[in-house]
Amino acid sequence: MKQLTILHIDFEKTWRGGQQQLFWLVEGLSKKGYRNFIICQPNSELHKRLKENDYNTIGFKILFEIDPFAIFKTKRIIEDIKPDIIHLHSAHAHTIGLIASMLSDQKTKLVCTRRVEFNINNKWKYGSVDKIIAISNKVKEVLVKDGIPENRISVVFSGIDLNRFENISTDYLYKEFNVKEGNTIIGTVGSLDYHKNHKGFIQAASLIKKSIPDAVFFIVGKGCLEKELKEYAKKLNLSDSIIFTGFRNDIPQILSIFDIFVLSSYTEGLCTSLIDAMAVGLPIIATNVGGVPELIAENINGFQVLPDNPAQIYEAVMKLVKDRNLLNRFSELNKIKAKEFSKDRMIENTEHVYWEMI
Repeated sequence: MKQLTILHIDFEKTWRGGQQQLFWLVEGLSKKGYRNFIICQPNSELHKRLKENDYNTIGFKILFEIDPFAIFKTKRIIEDIKPDIIHLHSAHAHTIGLIASMLSDQKTKLVCTRRVEFNINNKWKYGSVDKIIAISNKVKEVLVKDGIPENRISVVFSGIDLNRFENISTDYLYKEFNVKEGNTIIGTVGSLDYHKNHKGFIQAASLIKKSIPDAVFFIVGKGCLEKELKEYAKKLNLSDSIIFTGFRNDIPQILSIFDIFVLSSYTEGLCTSLIDAMAVGLPIIATNVGGVPELIAENINGFQVLPDNPAQIYEAVMKLVKDRNLLNRFSELNKIKAKEFSKDRMIENTEHVYWEMI
């Protein structure tokens, strides 16, 4: 069987779920003999990790959405490596890669990954690729409503590395953050951006603290709202109770000291942080947005709450704290459910999409 050459493009500067999925995809495909080339932002975390692992990585900046320099540089790369498939992993990558491909003499199949569940604002972009990978059924549903033919959309759920959750040691974290194993630890993981609605989490923390005085709250991640969120926590007299960890590489360890995981987002394509929390065996309280209900069934393996309703988060936390049997049931079911979302399955399903296109 012919081994394909894939050109991956991702121009995001930050390391988030999409970049982790891309890294694992390149890693998995490389082991299977595929030729991978990756265009990304220089000095980004993605660029750094790819270079450290000796993958064919090309780094250059884009200054704006339709950057002529980036377009023509991408066009030259396409004509040089002659990929079988160009995989566009982000919105900026989609624009640059699509135009570069159209200008190139090298006719190549294009696939883009759609990770968000809001309506598309440029039907031309999505109508001009051969295939769209949606990371959840909800994302696919929105694309179909926006006029994309269903037969051009494939659902490939994001995956996690299940091996990361074995033989975990957490003693150092209690010392680092000065918390006790007897504290009730409630946490969330995600970039500190508007759509994650950390203010809703902080508002819920204010309510929970009144009923559980020893509760400690973790906000794991970094982002543009960090200063604003810290000031908001201070305003609610929670500075001593909420720990902002910043960016962490030890997510499995941090999740393992939580008692409850909360997701308060306004929107989510799927949310791999939620799957990570499930793999640890945490009971979940999550807003019923996007692809979240595909992971969490109400009162089966967690609680669904409405966005911007901290009182519902509070009530759900109190139910779990008061009912240990319920908490344990959610925990065990989440461990089982998480196994459906391995990175290996994500790689295999993406590979299947590629071969459908050839």
